[in-house]
Amino acid sequence: MKKKLPWLLIYFRFLLTLPAILFGYYGLTGAPYIALLAIAALSDVYDGVLARKFNVETAAIRQWDSIADTVFFMGVFVGMCLAFPALVRQYSWGIYGILGLELARYLFDFGKFQRGASYHALSAKVFGVSLLAATISVMGFGVAAPLLPVAMAIGILSELEGLIISIILKEWTYNVKHIGRAIKLRNAA
Repeated sequence: MKKKLPWLLIYFRFLLTLPAILFGYYGLTGAPYIALLAIAALSDVYDGVLARKFNVETAAIRQWDSIADTVFFMGVFVGMCLAFPALVRQYSWGIYGILGLELARYLFDFGKFQRGASYHALSAKVFGVSLLAATISVMGFGVAAPLLPVAMAIGILSELEGLIISIILKEWTYNVKHIGRAIKLRNAA
């Protein structure tokens, strides 16, 4: 049973997507939304910690962890659109830039590797932390600047790094922490 805990936390994060949308729809911002984000963040941290602890960290777990993160934050985005539509319009350049790059990456990765990437690059981790902070600022306090624009800039750079890693690699792999590692993997292949 212990070895299934990482998977259960990943599934749990998928389930949190619906409350992320509904909280936005019903205006449950502030403390309720911050609590939801904290629970999602803890599930994201501990799925990896437990996978390593129980020696069940696999490509599948890493890939589904990435998918769960994307799906959950898409739900958060919908919730944000419902709760703060004017704010979303104001920052649409960055939001849609990141979404467009994410879609381009998925399409490229599926075209090249027949599956999505799961690099867990350092830039993606920095983006995740900055996005969490920005989302707490927006959904918790109704304040976007300065955290949201900073998170969007980091997100664009992170998405570009992921795309460059995919271009560099000859075959699908996971846990590629940065472009330098991708170059080493390509040269070793």
